[in-house]
Amino acid sequence: MSPILIALLAAVGYGAWAAYANHEYGLETAVMAGTVQAVYAFLSTLSVTHVARWIFFRFGCAIKGIAAGFLASFVVMLLFPLVVHRLAGTPDLWQTILPGLIWGSVYLLGYLVAVDRRERQSQRAQPSS
Repeated sequence: MSPILIALLAAVGYGAWAAYANHEYGLETAVMAGTVQAVYAFLSTLSVTHVARWIFFRFGCAIKGIAAGFLASFVVMLLFPLVVHRLAGTPDLWQTILPGLIWGSVYLLGYLVAVDRRERQSQRAQPSS
């Protein structure tokens, strides 16, 4: 699946969740939280994927690259929404961002394992010199 499509799905899903999580504060607050989360989810899915991939290749294949890529991306995935939602005044901050952190972590690990697997297979397929 394309990173753009995954980012769009993240925007719709997490935006809807943030609106629901904050609906008790009124329509305006729910729409603001949903919009902030949707934009964040789209941009962060693309950027976190890029960071994870870049760090993975800097550290090399295997567990070292997977762990480094995941940790660097997780920090970005945690800090950015905290700042954005604090600035936006989202009332239920942790309830708003926790699903994204959980599913984002699952996505990142799966993505990095898949990249590692592809890299190992392509290295095995190359003829020895």
